[in-house]
Amino acid sequence: MIDQLTIEKILDAANIVDVVSEFVTLRKRGVNYVGLCPFHNEKTPSFYVSPSKGICKCFSCGKGGNVIHFLMEHEQMSYWDAAKWLARKYGIPYNERELTDSEKALQNERESMFITNQFALDFFKDTLLNTDKGRAVGLAYFRKRGFRDDILEKFHLGYCPDEPDALARAAQAKGYTRENLVKTGLCYEKENDHTLRDRFRGRVIFPVHSLSGKVVAFGGRIMTADAKVAKYVNSPESIIYSKSRELYGLYQAKQAIVRKDRCFLVEGYADVISMFQSGVENVVASSGTSLTPGQIRLIHRFTNNITVLYDGDKAGIKASLRGIDMLLAEGMNVKVLLLPDGEDPDSFAQGRGATEFQKYIDTHQVDFIRFKVNLLMEDAADDPYSRSELIKSITQSISVIQDPIVRSVYITECSQIMKIDERLLINDVNRRQREQAQAAAQPTRQQESSDTPQSVETNSENNTSETADSGSEKPESPDEKAPKPQLSPEDQLRQDIRALKREGLGPMMDKERLLSQLIVRYGGKVMCTFQDDEGQDQEMTVGQFIVGSLQNDGLEFRHPVYKRFVEIMAEHLEDEDFNSQKFFMSHPENFVSLTAASLMEERYQLSSLFKDNMPADDEAHLLKLTRHIMADYQMEVVRLEIKNVEKEIQEASTENLASLQSRYQQLLVARAQLSKELGERIINL
Repeated sequence: MIDQLTIEKILDAANIVDVVSEFVTLRKRGVNYVGLCPFHNEKTPSFYVSPSKGICKCFSCGKGGNVIHFLMEHEQMSYWDAAKWLARKYGIPYNERELTDSEKALQNERESMFITNQFALDFFKDTLLNTDKGRAVGLAYFRKRGFRDDILEKFHLGYCPDEPDALARAAQAKGYTRENLVKTGLCYEKENDHTLRDRFRGRVIFPVHSLSGKVVAFGGRIMTADAKVAKYVNSPESIIYSKSRELYGLYQAKQAIVRKDRCFLVEGYADVISMFQSGVENVVASSGTSLTPGQIRLIHRFTNNITVLYDGDKAGIKASLRGIDMLLAEGMNVKVLLLPDGEDPDSFAQGRGATEFQKYIDTHQVDFIRFKVNLLMEDAADDPYSRSELIKSITQSISVIQDPIVRSVYITECSQIMKIDERLLINDVNRRQREQAQAAAQPTRQQESSDTPQSVETNSENNTSETADSGSEKPESPDEKAPKPQLSPEDQLRQDIRALKREGLGPMMDKERLLSQLIVRYGGKVMCTFQDDEGQDQEMTVGQFIVGSLQNDGLEFRHPVYKRFVEIMAEHLEDEDFNSQKFFMSHPENFVSLTAASLMEERYQLSSLFKDNMPADDEAHLLKLTRHIMADYQMEVVRLEIKNVEKEIQEASTENLASLQSRYQQLLVARAQLSKELGERIINL
């Protein structure tokens, strides 16, 4: 059994379009991909893949789910075999055992660090907006950069007071440990007296989010002109943060990247924010570090097209050429945009809207290979040695391109530009490809030698066991009654659901489905704040409201999978920053994760009561929506109970009639109250 954390890593790394494309021919349609369904015969494509959500679905036969479910269905794998297949494909280490106490402690440590970072985020934001020094220094700086209020909130920008230990004191007063403050890099200990000092004091704060939205690190810019102090300070690496696996702005940009089918790559925090504010939202930053394979794979999950933005600094451009070769090796379609002299993405975006910026992009971005040839040709001039180095550099870039047709086109074009025999370029590219293949084959053979025997042995044991079991179930003589074939879990579940529908519980299970959809999508999101008996403000999440309402009314879902959603949600009501979508989509129970994927894809349409254009996760909207759907479910429970009581009254004896009639009147009152509360109905599409 693979632990939950590893499953989440696998799903984060796996590109569903990449995996599905190994089995299905896909073509892009809008922000999604479409192809002929591999699970049934069809002539018109109805199988859709959503790279932003990481799910696929056939709108004809209904099959789909996340990338693990696709492999399970298409390759007839078990859940764990599919997970292992993906782990091997994306180079993710895994083990198949229960977590040890130390591993559980590590998991708890990670969660504690995330919670500590979230406190720091809230502290920095509050300091920026609600303190005199924060407004005078931090907010004034952001205003000078032209950042709007909505952008400050979108990127969770903040300010750390220019005091030695303001954050440390505030955090410890709230119960956060000095150990976690040091581990996250928010603070450090002085060597002489071991007192805590804030790492980001006197700096404006740029939080770094993971792909799922958790705060993993911070960047801070100094507000003074002290040459002895670093202009930027970043969180040190930790068990929750590795700069080689994070891209600044990707959490905010991922939907726009999919929608535009292109990612713009810049260098710094301000570059991302200024471009985003100007309307170019599909932008991320490497935050001053060289590109890594992990960062490239993150981008590749959402698009195959990337444009790298440069200012006029030729030395900086040449230093980053190796990173672009890595993009080409990953199969990316790379373009380069050179900004006017003296401009960087931040300054160029200031005062320009998306239309003007996009027009400049369209007319000035060029293919990387052509850009590289023209850039290096200026330096090579007539120097034979420089020209030979140029040719080697160009053939190295061409050799990593995966598409042979694209390679051929580039070789021909470069031959003409550099005035060199095309055959020489072909030979050098081929030589480099052979060297790359030999280098890649060595670790692969080592991996196969260690993995294959174990895999074969496991399969052999499974096959032997299945044969023995099937043989032992055969009747020993014709006179003996053969046992009924045991249903698979899937068939048993379908049989149970059909039985419930025959009982007239189909409409109730539809309501349960809507509540389960809320749990999956918004289970950990806050929907309202209330005061407890002691007058303290308390937050209530969607999951807490649904589970609490069911428990208070003594109600239990009838649909077995939706019932399981409630049970799982009840186990995580107190979890800080519970990401319900990620948790349920990666859950090892197949029916849970598969149904969660289906619920993520489905849409519900609301009556005019909710046509207010509010964001789906707005607290006021979630409160209204969740209460409405819960009332709709309660109405269905009351309706069925009224129907049952009416039947009992017809068959009741005289001694039971009075109590049944009293119960009947109570149900009618409840129905009237719920009807008044509902007003209009929800239509499930």
